Amino acid sequence: MNKTDIKLRLVIFNILSKNEIKNKRIDYLLSDQSFFLCLDNNEISFIHNIIYGIIRNKSKLDFFISNFYDGNYKKLLIKYKIILRIGLYQILYVDSIPNYASVNSTVNLVKAIDKSKSNLINAIMRKFTLNNSFLHKPIDDISIEYSHPKWLLDKWSNSWSKSEIIDILRWNLLKPKVWFRVNSNKTSISEVLNILKEKKITYIFHDTLRVFFYCSNTQGVLKSYLMTDGYLSVQDPANGLVVRLLNPKKSQIILDGCSAPGGKGIYINELTNGQANIDSYDNSIARLTKMKKRLELLNIKNIKCHIKDLEKDKVKYFENGLIDVPCTGTGVISKRVDLKWRRKLSDINEMALMQKNILSNISEYLKVGGSIVYSTCSIEKEENWDIINNFLNSNNNFKLDRAEKYIPKRYVDKNGCLSIFPPKDNMDGIFAARLTKNA
Repeated sequence: MNKTDIKLRLVIFNILSKNEIKNKRIDYLLSDQSFFLCLDNNEISFIHNIIYGIIRNKSKLDFFISNFYDGNYKKLLIKYKIILRIGLYQILYVDSIPNYASVNSTVNLVKAIDKSKSNLINAIMRKFTLNNSFLHKPIDDISIEYSHPKWLLDKWSNSWSKSEIIDILRWNLLKPKVWFRVNSNKTSISEVLNILKEKKITYIFHDTLRVFFYCSNTQGVLKSYLMTDGYLSVQDPANGLVVRLLNPKKSQIILDGCSAPGGKGIYINELTNGQANIDSYDNSIARLTKMKKRLELLNIKNIKCHIKDLEKDKVKYFENGLIDVPCTGTGVISKRVDLKWRRKLSDINEMALMQKNILSNISEYLKVGGSIVYSTCSIEKEENWDIINNFLNSNNNFKLDRAEKYIPKRYVDKNGCLSIFPPKDNMDGIFAARLTKNA
């Protein structure tokens, strides 16, 4: 085991420690380039894959580790749990690393962190290698087998069948596709196709939203001029459907609420050929700063950014609006892998109150005859239809504008809202409703 192997595992250990002990979001940690100094692309990819895999499968890993740890596993210090997770994950899921190498690398890792525990870690790791059949035996408790918090599965059982729940659990454990959207204001689909063919990159376009595609060499596209020059954006087709539901028009005054980092607003701008007046609002200076840099890159001048708390602050009157409200994010767990461990049941009601306040406040500034799209990346009814139903019952000057008038009917639920169930639709879990103001 060379020094580079230990260095990579120390990086993995340090990132996972900050995620679990200091409760820092994993996507923020992985975007911190200070962790990856002097590492090549393959090494960085290895780190990302191990970290994502461990977080996705954390409770399953802990179940097996606890079976081979002689003591109360709950009382074992988190740093040793993380070390053992790194080792066991390699044995279970990384076929390119032989078991003996997984054992050796894990023992060397603990020696670099705390030599006093090297014998303990070595003994447990060797037990793993001697009990391969047990490690591959299905676990009856699906919250452990598919590594999701039990409270979430209990909640989902009120809305879906067991088979549907297992489908979403399996979906959340998959490595997600990275979708790209062609910026039709800067290039064309045919031009992008030619570039991808020249680079020998295979691709598949979405069957209904033809400006969206995924490909065989994601990193190659991400690091190409197609991204740096603004020919492409990273965006899931489900978000494209939300913008299509908005149905933006040229010359409209459009509100883009909770907008940063700006993906939906930029797509709105593309669909209106840069001829709409778009006001983007967010309560985060940091996110809006990133959004402004993106707008400068694309030379977009008709999107104006404003720092506002949309629960209570005044905004400009508008004719068409989108509020992509903060939510629990249970529809995008496959991408935000640590979200399921960060959330708790009470978060749903807390989010619902915020969402209710945002919709109530922003609706006051919608002009008569105009429409507003309310959207989340949650699959919880409390954040979705319950918010819309309660709003309509309290505001008889609004009505629901059924989604099938703007998007394919297969994505529309019985209430007339956009509703994406990830395993069925192969996209992020998204909800959106279009509301029109009559008086």
